[in-house]
Amino acid sequence: MALVAVLPAAHAQTGKWPEKPVRIIVAAASGGGDDFVTRLIAPKLGELLGQQFIAENRVGVGGMIGQTFVQKSAPDGYTWLLAGGSMAGARLINAHVTYDVLRDFTPVTLLETSPFFMVVHPSVPAKNLKEYVALARARPGNMTFATLGGQMPYWNAMLFNSMARIKAVEVPYKSLAEAGIDVIAGRIDYYFAPSAQYAANQARLRALGVTSPARSAMFPQVPTIAEAALPGYDLPAWRSIMGPAGVRRDIVDSLNAAIRRTLATPDIRDKMLAAGHEPQPGSPEELGKRYAAWMAIFGKVAQEAGLKPQ
Repeated sequence: MALVAVLPAAHAQTGKWPEKPVRIIVAAASGGGDDFVTRLIAPKLGELLGQQFIAENRVGVGGMIGQTFVQKSAPDGYTWLLAGGSMAGARLINAHVTYDVLRDFTPVTLLETSPFFMVVHPSVPAKNLKEYVALARARPGNMTFATLGGQMPYWNAMLFNSMARIKAVEVPYKSLAEAGIDVIAGRIDYYFAPSAQYAANQARLRALGVTSPARSAMFPQVPTIAEAALPGYDLPAWRSIMGPAGVRRDIVDSLNAAIRRTLATPDIRDKMLAAGHEPQPGSPEELGKRYAAWMAIFGKVAQEAGLKPQ
C-alpha cells in the first residue's frame, strides 16, 4: 500500500514536459523590447519542444503585476516570466513588491544584453559626455532627466548621476515613447534610450554614451560611458527567463537547452542583433549569480542616492 501511494507522486516528478501549451508572461506592454524578444523566440521554442509557447502581456505597476502573477503560479513548467535586470532593484524603490528574486523565482537562463544610449537634445551645449558632466555640475538642480517607473532608464540615470556627482531633477514617465517625445522636443535635458528608439530618432538626438562595457555594434561611433567620462560604469539592459520557485530541474534544463538552440538559430540571432539585442544564454546558476550581483549594485546606488521604497 505504501508503494502504491508513492507511485502518483513519483510520476508527477518525472512526467513528460511539456504536455500542453506554455505561457511566457511579459510584464510590459506590447511593442517594447520585452515583447519583441518573447514573440521572436516563442515559435521556435514551440517547434523544438512540441507544444505551443504563448507570449502573454500582463501590464501594470512597473512590471509587478506580471512578475507577481508568475511568482504565485504553480511550479509546473507551464508559466514563465520574461524577466529584466531591473527586478534586482524592485524592492529598493517599490514598497508594494512582496517577492524576493532569489527566493521566489527559479532561474533558467539569461537571454540577451542590450545597451541603452545616454541621449540629449542637439541644442544642449555639450558635444561629448565630459562636457555634459561639467555642464550639469555647473547647473546643480537645473537639469532634468526622464525616468521610467523603476525600469532600466531609471537605474541608468541614478548610477550616472551618482558617479558623475550630478544633482538633477527626475521627471517620471509612463512609457519610453512619452519620455522620448519630450527629449526630442527639448523639454527634458537627458534620458537613457533603448537601441531601437535611438535608431529611429538619431537625427533628432545626440548620443553621448552607451551603458554597456563595450560599444554598440549598431552605433560603434558612440563611446561607452565608461570610456567617455565615468570609468567603471557598466549597466546594460538584459532579459532572462525565470519561473516560480520550485520548478523541477529536468524541466529547467529542457527549457534552457531549447533556448540555447533557439538563440543560436541564424535567423533569430540576426533579428536580435539588428534590433540591438546580443544573445547571451547561460546556465541557471549563472543567472542566479547575476541577479545577486545586480541586487548589490542597485543597493549601493539606492544608498548613495538616498532612495526609499514608496
